Amino acid sequence: MRVLVTWGSKLGGTEEIARAIGEVLEANGLDVVAQPASHVPNAEGYDAAIVGGALYANRWHRDAYRFVTRNIAGLQRIPVWLFSSGPLDDAAERSTIPPPRQVSVLMERIGARGYATFGGRLAADAKGFPAAALARSHSGDWRNPNRIRAWAAQLAHDLPNAGPGAPSDPPARSVWRLLAHGAAGWALCAALMASLLQATSLGTAIAIHAVAAPLIFAAIALNYFRAHGAREPLPTALTFTGIVALLDAGVVALLILQSFAMFASVAGTWLPFGLIFLVTWAIGVTMSMLPEAKPDGAASGTAALSGHTS
Repeated sequence: MRVLVTWGSKLGGTEEIARAIGEVLEANGLDVVAQPASHVPNAEGYDAAIVGGALYANRWHRDAYRFVTRNIAGLQRIPVWLFSSGPLDDAAERSTIPPPRQVSVLMERIGARGYATFGGRLAADAKGFPAAALARSHSGDWRNPNRIRAWAAQLAHDLPNAGPGAPSDPPARSVWRLLAHGAAGWALCAALMASLLQATSLGTAIAIHAVAAPLIFAAIALNYFRAHGAREPLPTALTFTGIVALLDAGVVALLILQSFAMFASVAGTWLPFGLIFLVTWAIGVTMSMLPEAKPDGAASGTAALSGHTS
């Protein structure tokens, strides 16, 4: 059985966890390929995969995240387990920490068989922000080698008879939901502009609209990203901005004004476009860092997952 063990790691701590897992699997007779996620193009040729990522403010290291999102279909065909290295305290030893929302959505999409959160590691002389600031109060190695190896030993026991999980796409990822939110934001902005033009001068209407449009999309973004499974901030921001631009061009410029002169206005057109993009992206990133609501009595782990790990 050929097993891929791959990871996204900035300072090497998560890599060491992944390699320790690979060693245990290998010692139990499995054919293990251990490579950083940035070096693995796809999941083809593997019978199972273990993917790990360092957590930064509740978000996975980008290499691990990109590997999974690039290989959704391939990972759906094999048994997959995910793990994170995150807490800069003993939270992972005191309770079971659930995956952050970004990783939870990935697990659903590929039908992951299991997940574990291990402690993180941060050197006292860590460089860069926010690592250096965190190191003053949270430096240390919070990984538990015994727990890591025990988890790997359980995987070695389960792998020979394991099949792929049951993947499901969260309803909130629906393309129609994404488009509907963008169109609703545009409609509110258009209605506001029409009302302003009836009540005040063109210059005043443009100024008010330039401020109000991003506020409207802030509310739209809050509603969109609140749902479990919402798409990532960057593509969502690009989609919302693109919808506004296309509807402005097709409805306002072409059908109503019968002129594209509005696109020569920086304050009236391009500034709102830019602000809509920025506010959507910023709200998406901020909300993706927040822990999801947990059932009463569930372990929190919020502080532990918010740190900068290796």
